[in-house]
Amino acid sequence: MADVTLVIKRTFDATPEEVFKAWIDPKQVAQWYGPEGFTNDIHEMDVREGGSYRLTMRVPNGDTHPLRGVFKTVQPPTKLVFTWQWQHGEKWGAETLVAVEFKAVGDKTEMTMTHEGFADEKEKEMHNQGWSSSFNKLEKLLS
Repeated sequence: MADVTLVIKRTFDATPEEVFKAWIDPKQVAQWYGPEGFTNDIHEMDVREGGSYRLTMRVPNGDTHPLRGVFKTVQPPTKLVFTWQWQHGEKWGAETLVAVEFKAVGDKTEMTMTHEGFADEKEKEMHNQGWSSSFNKLEKLLS
């Protein structure tokens, strides 16, 4: 893994349990993962340490982006860590690591998402845009 890291903090008007569940419940993940306008097909969501997930993000123009990973840490409702790997054509790209922490702040939840291992700043910025748009969808889902 390279060493370029993205950190995004967001506060949601929901409990840590509700925000955590939105990350692991396939029906909810399908609604908010990916930038606005994207949809998702969830193929596998085995939420346990060592369990796998697989999904396909669908772009409005019809393009598809398969994604897979393995859950490394599952500590409801405070922490979730998993690998992240895109498919590019017939090959799988480099594996990166996503760590999400959930902290109660009054009746809200502060979420800190750290995505590390990007090859360069361009790849980091593409993911920054994608995650930021996804979190806008997550905010609507939780409201």
